[in-house]
Amino acid sequence: MYEVKKFRFPMMTREVFLCWKEEFANGNQRTAYEKVMHFRQFCQYMCHMGFDSFIPPAPKRPKTSYIPHVYSSEEVAMIFKTIDSTVLMVRHMTTCLICIPAILRFLYYCGARVGETIEIKNEDVNIEKGFVLLKKTKNRQHRLIPLNENMKFVLLTYIGYRNRMPIKGINDPSAPLFVNHLGKMMSTGAVYLHFRRILEKCGINHRGKGQGPRVHDLRHTFAVHSLCQMVKSGLDIYTAWPILSVLLGHHDIYATEHYVRLTLEIYPDLIEEVGKNIGDIFPDITNKTNPS
Repeated sequence: MYEVKKFRFPMMTREVFLCWKEEFANGNQRTAYEKVMHFRQFCQYMCHMGFDSFIPPAPKRPKTSYIPHVYSSEEVAMIFKTIDSTVLMVRHMTTCLICIPAILRFLYYCGARVGETIEIKNEDVNIEKGFVLLKKTKNRQHRLIPLNENMKFVLLTYIGYRNRMPIKGINDPSAPLFVNHLGKMMSTGAVYLHFRRILEKCGINHRGKGQGPRVHDLRHTFAVHSLCQMVKSGLDIYTAWPILSVLLGHHDIYATEHYVRLTLEIYPDLIEEVGKNIGDIFPDITNKTNPS
């Protein structure tokens, strides 16, 4: 137990931090990590404002126990068919349903995160040259997303219908690409809500909060399906791996290792297509799948 002294002016000490941290020391490690990181940011702000403050070291990010749900090709097709056939039960303009089909396809075809996708501006989309520029990314680095012909058609169709909305400035370069009925930027909560409803209609059971399947699993699915397709098309895994890493926006190829492992676990037949050298990368997977 730590004794906390009273101070005459704003400040933060190591003792105060440790006393506060004791309250949740035995709780969920993920929650504790997020609390300490927020506390750390507050201490940095205090120092910036001229107040003496102890800045706790950044804790090690706890490993998640969540197992990603990689949607099968059949499930992906069913999700898109369901959202395309969804209609409004009541005719009104207070809905964001118009952009949901385009957003979900972008998440799957491009492997982007929801937060990155809703931040896209009109000026970031270049249909003619076939790319979308992601500016507000997790790693704070701009990322070019190539568009295939199907994705170009999806975006052009969506933009055509969206621009019919009687909202001033909806097509301005600085305006958001994906909008709600007020012409404002789409919210992550709305995307999550609609996706949950789609899963229910598809008969894909949601196991509860933190258990999935999640909309973010579309990104995992993109990674697995893309790597599988690249290898099956004859691309060497040593070449496909860094390509996938760039598409996902990772700092280095080691951050993409999880997706390579996941792909080989779901498609064990790829090990033979990749070749014997796969054992140099993931010996445990090779031994588990092919003991000989």
